[in-house]
Amino acid sequence: ASLTEVVVVGYGTQKKTNITGSLNSVSTAELIRTPTASLTNTLAGRLPGLVSIQGSGEPGSDGSALYIRGFGSYNGQSPLVLVDGIENAIDRIDANEVETVTVLKDAAATAVYGMKGANGVILVTTKRGKVGKPAVSLTSQMSVQRPTRVPEYLDSYNALSLYREGLINDGLNANLYTDEYLNKYRDRSNPTYQYLYPNTDWQKELLKPNSLMQQTNLNVSGGTPNTRYFVSMTYLNQDGLYKYEDLSNYNIQATLNKYNFRSNVDIDITKHLAMELNLSDVVRDRNYPNESASSFWNELRVTPPWLYPLTNPDGSIPQQRNAPASPYGRLTQYGYKRLFENTMGAIVGFNLKMPFVTEGLSVRTRFAFDAQSFRDITRQRNYSTFQYTINENETDLSKGSYEEISTGDEQLSFALGANGSRKSTFEGYINYDRTFNGKHLVSGMIRYNQSQDFRSTSQDDGGVAALPYKQMGVVGRLNYTFDRRYVAEFDAGYNGSENFKTGRRMGFFPAASVAWVVSNEDFFKESKTLSLLKFRGSFGTVGVDNSSNRFPYISTWGTNNGSGYHFGIDADGNNYSGAQESIVGNQYLTWERARKTNIGIDLGLFNNSLTFTGDAFQEHRTKILSDAKTIPDVMGIQTLPKVNAGIVDNQGFEMEVTWRKVINDHNLFLRANYSYAKNKIKYAAEPEYAFAYQGLKGTQIYEANGFIALGLFKDQEDINNSPSQAGYGKILPGDIKYFDRNQDGIINSQDRGYIGETLRPKSMLGFTVGYSFKSVDLNVLFQGALGGYNWLTGNSAWAFASNSSVLADYLNNHWTPDNLDAEYPRISSADNVNNNQTSTFWLRSSDYLRLKNVEIGYTLPKSTLTKLGLKNVRIFATGVNLYTWDKFKIYDPEIPDGFGDYPQQKVINFGLNVTL
Repeated sequence: ASLTEVVVVGYGTQKKTNITGSLNSVSTAELIRTPTASLTNTLAGRLPGLVSIQGSGEPGSDGSALYIRGFGSYNGQSPLVLVDGIENAIDRIDANEVETVTVLKDAAATAVYGMKGANGVILVTTKRGKVGKPAVSLTSQMSVQRPTRVPEYLDSYNALSLYREGLINDGLNANLYTDEYLNKYRDRSNPTYQYLYPNTDWQKELLKPNSLMQQTNLNVSGGTPNTRYFVSMTYLNQDGLYKYEDLSNYNIQATLNKYNFRSNVDIDITKHLAMELNLSDVVRDRNYPNESASSFWNELRVTPPWLYPLTNPDGSIPQQRNAPASPYGRLTQYGYKRLFENTMGAIVGFNLKMPFVTEGLSVRTRFAFDAQSFRDITRQRNYSTFQYTINENETDLSKGSYEEISTGDEQLSFALGANGSRKSTFEGYINYDRTFNGKHLVSGMIRYNQSQDFRSTSQDDGGVAALPYKQMGVVGRLNYTFDRRYVAEFDAGYNGSENFKTGRRMGFFPAASVAWVVSNEDFFKESKTLSLLKFRGSFGTVGVDNSSNRFPYISTWGTNNGSGYHFGIDADGNNYSGAQESIVGNQYLTWERARKTNIGIDLGLFNNSLTFTGDAFQEHRTKILSDAKTIPDVMGIQTLPKVNAGIVDNQGFEMEVTWRKVINDHNLFLRANYSYAKNKIKYAAEPEYAFAYQGLKGTQIYEANGFIALGLFKDQEDINNSPSQAGYGKILPGDIKYFDRNQDGIINSQDRGYIGETLRPKSMLGFTVGYSFKSVDLNVLFQGALGGYNWLTGNSAWAFASNSSVLADYLNNHWTPDNLDAEYPRISSADNVNNNQTSTFWLRSSDYLRLKNVEIGYTLPKSTLTKLGLKNVRIFATGVNLYTWDKFKIYDPEIPDGFGDYPQQKVINFGLNVTL
């Protein structure tokens, strides 16, 4: 059954035994185990070769970034996504609608996508109806969400105690910060102290410990031999973590309301003619505070607890002159945003079998139309702030005085942004699939497509943005299989991009692949152990258009910009400005090309109860769009043209092992997958640097750049015997010691460079355990990432940088004469220029292993269902992101590029599924 299984491939399906390319699929049974608003979040750990990184948990913006086989380019790296064969977005689809998600990885699998396939392809196939009585399925779920991890910061007393230590270290006057003074930040016996000596835990005051998410799906499927249907409707509500959502006469809570509708209908019009009709609609209604998530969560971290109370005694917003704004004011008083979005899609297609011409021949046409519209409303409110003062010995708070720091009109302004886009796609296929003499299987496909895409924009660029994006191309596949043993396939795409000059737009992207099913040879047919042994190999070229802007081959000129040479003055006293070439076009631009090689093996043992799939791959990416850094600034070009000059090599391997065992009513399922990819930049259109470590050549994509730290200075003798770091202020014991990379005896910018570690993981892994016994089922997924690093830098990390708050980890882990092997340098009372440099000292491993998903379910026995007149009833509980093993400990290790904003969520979910 496994060998005859039909799987989805590029623009078609094939029997699994005839596959020569590298691909993996995951089915709906696994996807619906993870309660989430974004389909992308269900894929982590389930597919080898897929890199999944979730950087935010904000409702409506919590989707994961997906990459296939690491990173082959330092430009656009996202894979091409197709939903039912049409290019579309993946993150808004409801998992209940999906039949399979397939990842295509090598040239044999992606060549038919031509200049769009170099970064890999993700195919989403939605469910279709099957012959049978109508089956009505209702699933309702309720979830409790809470952050996986948020950084912890010191309270006022402990932070200011460290500040006193920093003043002493810096040789400054610390007389104010006596024990008596510091204790006032703890003492709440005097009512004035909470306003004069605040101790505000911003995260505790402004965030709820948890929030709710609920989801309900109703779908109906069934049909007759001539007509089959699948209809699905889903409502999802995801609430946010903010407190004080109803403080004003408007709501500032981060909220997502999402409505999904899909109808897939298949009709056999005649014996040979069939029709498909797919309709879908996604409506999203989002609400947010006017302060963006990135700004607000940064304010939560860096606003010190001793700066403001939550409010003044009269409820007004506290403020001090020349000080940052109160996070409470920015969250609750600054207004709100409502974002409305509607995405509609339709596909109509016809398939005509033509045995009257020749057996196995068919033609197919499809037309798809997608329309997206949005309406964004911003209601900003400028509020007043006050500084409250009172004699600290006064017990009556009404005796204090208020100084108005800023004056607001207290009115909600109104700003509207609305637009829409639409895309139409036409496809025409000729398909052939026929077996001769029982041994010779010949199949092939030729597809023509054209599309035009009118994209939404508010940019005034002379009408360029209003022009539709147009694409066209021809792709083909030819597969020959002899006696189910030897398979050869040729795939090719011929298409192009309008972003290149006429005559350079179209390109040919071929791939060839072979497979040998050894287990079908006569000498293996009697084997009781070996069920499947198959070797695969592919080689080909795929492309991708990573153009930086529209029509980059055209130079852009501007006038009257006030700069450059002036040619006299007119009668009104205005200058006659010259013309200026603002963008220099490059007529020789073309697409990036990826030359891909893949070798794979598929193995099945003991009647396929134990299976193994492994692949080793190599990619040579050329013509990567790069900045022309070899052109010096003295040439006087305002914006240098992009050039196709970058070269990157990417290679690695991946594997998946699956074991299934059935013993009476016990069903056990184990699966593990692992993937590794490492790249190297071979060329990047840059000058020859005096120090090679400062250039991109020889580095990796996302490689960290900074100083190499050698630890902390132990004493003054250590400082005296080390290269000079005087350019970064006065150096004292406990400061960070840097490596003199150019060996000139001075630490300066010439010692800064690439340091070997990357800010993205090199390895991804997943491990799934499934078990069922009679009516009880259990499924557990572990997911992890290895080989990546995160920066622990910026005001959120560096103590007292820009008068910010202090991480709780500093309290007992900073350098002192009694703690020489500390994790953090000595405390300074202000921004320490030497210590607050990006260096390996602040680089932390982001390796983690996560208990990603646990689901336990109970299905009512058939005897009970018969009495109730139901087909199936299942009760289940699910946990997501339950526990993470890592060394980072400050914030969630999956978040890339620093602290991020809205944290990823831990979810406890309860659900019920009833099928009529």
